[in-house]
Amino acid sequence: MIVRHIKPHQTPENAVDPVVLRYLDAVVELTCQRDSRGLSQSLIDSLRQQVQAERFRLLAISNSNNDQEFNETNAKTAVVRDWLEPLSAVVMLVEDKDLFECVQSQKRVSRMRIGAGGRRLILPIFGTRHVTAMLEIEGMQEVEGEDEMLSRLLRIFGNQAFLLLRNELDGLTGLYNRQCFDMRIQKLVLNAGHHDRRANEKIQQNCLAFFDIDHFKQVNDKYGHLYGDEVLVQLARLMNRSFRHEDLLFRYGGEEFAAVLINVTPEIAVRVLESFRKEVEAYQFPRIGKKSVSIGVVGITSGESVDTIINRADMSMYHAKNNGRNQVCCYETLVAEGKLAPVSVATGDIELF
Repeated sequence: MIVRHIKPHQTPENAVDPVVLRYLDAVVELTCQRDSRGLSQSLIDSLRQQVQAERFRLLAISNSNNDQEFNETNAKTAVVRDWLEPLSAVVMLVEDKDLFECVQSQKRVSRMRIGAGGRRLILPIFGTRHVTAMLEIEGMQEVEGEDEMLSRLLRIFGNQAFLLLRNELDGLTGLYNRQCFDMRIQKLVLNAGHHDRRANEKIQQNCLAFFDIDHFKQVNDKYGHLYGDEVLVQLARLMNRSFRHEDLLFRYGGEEFAAVLINVTPEIAVRVLESFRKEVEAYQFPRIGKKSVSIGVVGITSGESVDTIINRADMSMYHAKNNGRNQVCCYETLVAEGKLAPVSVATGDIELF
């Protein structure tokens, strides 16, 4: 009998580097994600498993012009915040020399931490041409070749984020679309009243506002849909200019828009929205002239269904439209004054069609 010695399929000489395998697993996990927040969380979770470091943060960059990409031409006016923590503090980019250098140079920045051990690594995440976000790693230990692996992983992340973000944005106005609204509002309602684990304090109330352009049909009828679309685009620009970076802005459908005001009470939200209403009222729309908006707002409270919160904001907005237009109506105030009956809707009770 002839005995043959079969070599193992994989030997130390031809074994795949386990570091490479871990990064390939991260790529697989990233490409499984179907929304930008899930993608971002997947990146951070993968890095925590693979990289020896104390802290990881994905940093979003923004400015008042709503630029999507940043370089030395617009870095000085930009701000950064934690991508995964909408309630985190907003910091001017120029106040952090490492972050500022990363955007200006469009290259990674590595700096040893004196006394703290390890190093601080800032890696740029690119959009189509320039930096669109950054990854910050604190207390990272030196591993040969890991910086290059990280850079390539972030290239894949950036490409995937670009595709997913396009699916979340309204093609005309550049605001978040209705599909994104449905996902975000679900999470916000579920998290209402919960505690911030990092700050160990209760998250303050958020507010949902709906606003509708008054007599918008007359614009389309008189001037045509091209000018109607221009009004929608101009209103979106006013929204981006008027609200904070952490607030979430949506085109809800047609001439109706939505905003989630982060970490404010209904009373404060009314003041913010009243300021926005006045800005719209004073704005001169090209060829159209003056327009106005009717706004309804409600606090996002714990223990309520998503349908209830949406219906309350919607009813408040229609109260504003049916009682003179060009005003801000708060659900809590309307109920307290007996102008609107309390609204409570069981999940699934709203018929859309």
